Amino acid sequence: MQNRWGAHVRSRIILLGLISLVGVGLPAVPAAADDAPVPALSSAPRAMTTDASVAPTDQFIVKFEERAGIQSADRQSAFGSAAEAVGISLESVRTTASGEEVVKTNRKLGADEAGELVAALASNPNVEYAEPDVMMRPFAVAPNDSYYDVQWPHRALGVLEAWDITRGANSVVAVVDTGIVSHSDLDANILPGYDMISSAENARDGNGRDPYPQDKGDARAEGQCGEGVPAEVSSWHGTHVAGIVAAVAGNNEGVAGVAPKSKVVPVRALGICGGYSSDIADALVWGAGGAVAGVPANANPAKVVNLSLGGRAACSTTYQKAIDTARGLGAVVVVAAGNEGIDASQISPANCRGVITVGASTTFEGKAYYSNFGPTIDISAPGGDMRNAPVEGVLSTGNTGLDGPAKQGYYLMQGTSMAAPHVAATAALMFSARPSLKPDELEERLKATAKPMYQCLTDCGAGLLDAAAATLDVSLADAPITPSTPQIGGNYFMVGYGLYVEPGVWSPKFRVALSYQWNRDGIAIPGATYKEYYLTADDVGTKVTATVTGTKTNSPTISVTSAPTVTIPLGDLGADYPSIKGQPYVGNTITAQPGDWGPAPVELSYQWSRAGSPIAGATSPQYTLVKADEGQTVSVAITGTKPKYNPFVRTTGVTILAANKVLTPAPVIFADGPYMGGDTYTIPASAGIEYQHWGGGVIAPGTHMARGPVRIWASAKPGFLILDGSTTEWAATFSAKGPDYTPPTKSPFKDVLTGQQFYKEMAWLADRRISTGWVEADKSLTYRPLTPINRDAMAAFLYRMAGSPAYTPPAKSPFKDVLTSQLFYKEMAWLAQSGISSGWTEADGSKTYRPLAPINRDAMAAFLYRLAGSPQYGPPYTSPFQDVAVSQQFYTEMAWLAEQKISSGWTDAYGGRTYRPLSPINRDAMAAFLYRMP
Repeated sequence: MQNRWGAHVRSRIILLGLISLVGVGLPAVPAAADDAPVPALSSAPRAMTTDASVAPTDQFIVKFEERAGIQSADRQSAFGSAAEAVGISLESVRTTASGEEVVKTNRKLGADEAGELVAALASNPNVEYAEPDVMMRPFAVAPNDSYYDVQWPHRALGVLEAWDITRGANSVVAVVDTGIVSHSDLDANILPGYDMISSAENARDGNGRDPYPQDKGDARAEGQCGEGVPAEVSSWHGTHVAGIVAAVAGNNEGVAGVAPKSKVVPVRALGICGGYSSDIADALVWGAGGAVAGVPANANPAKVVNLSLGGRAACSTTYQKAIDTARGLGAVVVVAAGNEGIDASQISPANCRGVITVGASTTFEGKAYYSNFGPTIDISAPGGDMRNAPVEGVLSTGNTGLDGPAKQGYYLMQGTSMAAPHVAATAALMFSARPSLKPDELEERLKATAKPMYQCLTDCGAGLLDAAAATLDVSLADAPITPSTPQIGGNYFMVGYGLYVEPGVWSPKFRVALSYQWNRDGIAIPGATYKEYYLTADDVGTKVTATVTGTKTNSPTISVTSAPTVTIPLGDLGADYPSIKGQPYVGNTITAQPGDWGPAPVELSYQWSRAGSPIAGATSPQYTLVKADEGQTVSVAITGTKPKYNPFVRTTGVTILAANKVLTPAPVIFADGPYMGGDTYTIPASAGIEYQHWGGGVIAPGTHMARGPVRIWASAKPGFLILDGSTTEWAATFSAKGPDYTPPTKSPFKDVLTGQQFYKEMAWLADRRISTGWVEADKSLTYRPLTPINRDAMAAFLYRMAGSPAYTPPAKSPFKDVLTSQLFYKEMAWLAQSGISSGWTEADGSKTYRPLAPINRDAMAAFLYRLAGSPQYGPPYTSPFQDVAVSQQFYTEMAWLAEQKISSGWTDAYGGRTYRPLSPINRDAMAAFLYRMP
């Protein structure tokens, strides 16, 4: 269909097709001026295959030695042993003129099996030779037409393969178009047609309808077909379409049609500016053999009508009635979808009922850019895309005349106008292969055999036309079913396992519908009608077969049954590993836990044993342990039984303890003193129980200092059990803070005023003897509140805060820079031993504490956090302080300080909080921090 438009009314249709009349010429073909010639093309034929061994066959030729003594029994023995070796059956069907035996197998054998059978036959000393009796057939070869190599649509559609079946003989295609011009590559396949153009002016032949469908040319002047419509030379569109369908093949000239033995009835309905719907409708009916008033009957009614035309409109009643009439006469109506790149539902007659609407594809088997698309499309076929290379258009017959006919030629065009005749020609091949086809059946088979268009899965119909598959498909419609012998397979031939049937290759391929029936000793098993079957208890002691039934239209139904399986044995039960519930000590009752057994239901029985010997009467799931069981292994054997299944036994056992080996842990005693130094927990002594910190090691019996959260759990030592239901975990959180404190009205320190910030906290430090300050010359005490606190004094503060626990420092200092005789050595060593401070690791591997250095606020946070027992704490993702990054050292500890309200930092003018982590902490603030400890 052309894409040139002119002014028109709804009742008029113009060509919709992209045409390259001056795009590309071919060698020795007259063309318009400035055409670029295409080099001469090779027309080498397609080679015939010579590898016959790959074709499956069910017949073989066997030549026996010509010597005395060879009897019929010898021949049967040779056949029998060879058949057994391959797993088939053989029978002799005849003797050839040369004395060979022709034998037939019960199914077709592929190359491997055929080779095995030939080898088995040839190995018999009475056999001279054996070989496959391979089915031969003629092969179509590429025709010698000059430009056949340019006809890429033939390769895309598998046209040569379709020609192995038919070239379209006895099929007639009516081409409703611009008519026809004489062409030596086409004339032999043109039947008498008719000129249905009723307007003499539009027809350019001086009259109305007549029996001369010659194309007079559809050239137009500028504005002739409507304002703004440009001038155009003649398209010879109908000749191009007819050549795609039925150009003569093998005449050493030009091109070949898709159906070169079919005939074309040209029906002229398009002239200058297009054609009237009334003329096109009459042309459609007449082409299909229908009656048209005032027009003689078509002597060659077409089974296929091609309409490479259309216009933007709804499907008219006129068109629909004409289409229905043609279909009623048994004709298929093929219509081009249009080239506007829009939904084809907007184009008539492509949107009418009962037509095959064709979209255009490219050399890459994708949708052509111009092709209309959508649900209206039934199938796609080559239409070409000449934007990149002219030879990617569709080559067919034409004429060199710019206005009226001149010399014949060949032209490349593109459009859905070119796609539709590929489908029409394929329909001609299909009718040739099976004349009884009905329009609906033909359309269904066209779509069913189409190839997927992976670049257009939703808008291009059923896919890309496959002429070879469609023609082969209908040619086999009346072919008888050739069955294969099914075979049963499976991993295990026993109850509870699945079998499957492999039907083999049934032909004709894709035409035979297979159904399945499993049988038990030759009797059909109800509901067992799938390829898979799971053996049940009912199959035990029987042999199973599978019957495959092939059905096909126009062919009798055939059923073939597989060889029987072995006799199906008893099935095997499956079970979980059992366990024993309950504590294994004398006097307690324990229970067998069998787990899941299957296939359900399974009957279970129990037998308890002591040291491997059955215990009399102990046959229930429960068993109460007695003195005789002490120190022994008591086990239970669980036996599952089910009809037609083998019994199955699972066993499990435990070692039994004496009753006095089952203990209830004594509780951990927590004591929360008024101050941190009085916080303790006491671990009881036990011969069979040990106590552990969560995440830590075993704790010795006795009383221990407690700090922060304490969590302890009990476990049994080897040879002991903890009695079920006993408490095995204890936890407490100890506060570093003592009772409420009211500071004295007189300050204990000369340099600390009672109204001073942190007075209460500094007075509390003095009251708790955490800090006694300095004794001055006048015997007064000073605290020096605004002086940064050094790390040695900080150690003393924390040691006293912890209650000055009993501690003997090591004879050797844990820190290189702390002497054992140094002030606060004991406290600094205690800090190291408690994990509160590990100091710094120097380059030589030694540890330093830097006792006289002021302690910064970040390190102080770490000290306090560890003093509190390093409680479990997840810091927030956003820092509470603007000057503390979440990735910073001691971030967790500083965030914990804020969380516990030990330090709120400083609030700036904008409401933000800062902590000043690298600043030394003064003694007054240190007092406040210690007082606020939780």
